This record gives sequence, C-alpha cells and structure tokens, in this order.
Amino acid sequence: MTTLLIAADGRSSLELACAASDRFVLWRRGNQVRLLLDDRHATGVRRALAFRGLSVAAGEDRLPEPPRLRAAIGTGLAPTTLADDIELDMLEIRVVPLGEATQSLLRRPFRSFPLGARRRSRCRALLRGTDVLLEVRRSAWCGRATLSRARHDLRPLLFDRTAMAPVHRVFAADGVISRWVNG
Repeated sequence: MTTLLIAADGRSSLELACAASDRFVLWRRGNQVRLLLDDRHATGVRRALAFRGLSVAAGEDRLPEPPRLRAAIGTGLAPTTLADDIELDMLEIRVVPLGEATQSLLRRPFRSFPLGARRRSRCRALLRGTDVLLEVRRSAWCGRATLSRARHDLRPLLFDRTAMAPVHRVFAADGVISRWVNG
C-alpha cells in the first residue's frame, strides 16, 4: 500500500486521476489530506495527479488509527472543517466497473419508460472515459463541536457501533470528492 500526501490547490479535480485504481481511501486530519492506494496503481495515479496540477509527496504506508472520539457515519459528502489535528474524516472509495455503471444508468422500471437525455449523456461520458461512477462511504471520528457544525453530513453512532456508512454513488464530473479535498 502506498500513501500520498496531497497538496490541494482549490482548482484541480482528482477523481479521474484516482480512477486508475479500483479502490482507494482518502482521509483528512487537520489540514492534511492523504490518499492510500495499492502499490501497482501508485505510479499511474501519481502521474495523473501531476498532470492535473496537484503536487503529491510520499507518506507513511498505513491507515491511521481511529481516535478515541465520537464515531460518526457520513450521510452527505460536503466538506467539514475539523477543529483539531486529532479528528479524522475518511472516505472509502470504489470505482464502479463500466458494465455495472452503464447497467445502472440504463435500467428502467418499465419497458415503456423513456430514457432521459441526462442519463443517456452520462452513459456516453462513461463509455468515452470522460466520467467515472464512484461509490463512497464516509466515516468520521470527531468531537461534539464538529458534529454539531456538520449535523447535515455526519450522524453520530450512539447505540449501534457496528453500523455501516451508507453508500453514496457520485460521478467524477460532479467534483464532489475534489470539493471534499479542497474544503
């Protein structure tokens, strides 16, 4: 596993650059954002990030230990300002394979149900390689003040510590992950 420290500049998108890997993890601690991915994809992702203007540096090769703070799951993907360097916000991302992504876009509830222009254009972008469908799970460990500020995007786990974060399906062209990194 390779860890890269990403220097966010506020303008660049990193979704399509990271799509060279099938799974990766992004986490934020304080102002630092790190990317953990498989070794075999590291050089390709690093090169793609450099072409998009993002500078990266090597970091430690492991996921951080969750701190002894309140655990929360993400109900949204809006960026959250972390109050302390101990707090942790983590995104586990899976790149949806092309066949599965196009099948979910072209699925209709009824045979005679029309296929909208937006869904057709999304499917075209997937087939051309200009867009990617991502499945994102968000987890966070933070203090009470941060949870109250981010109450629309983070839900504390009070009783069920084994609850899984919901899967958010987002398209790379929407820039949701880049906003989280730059936020």
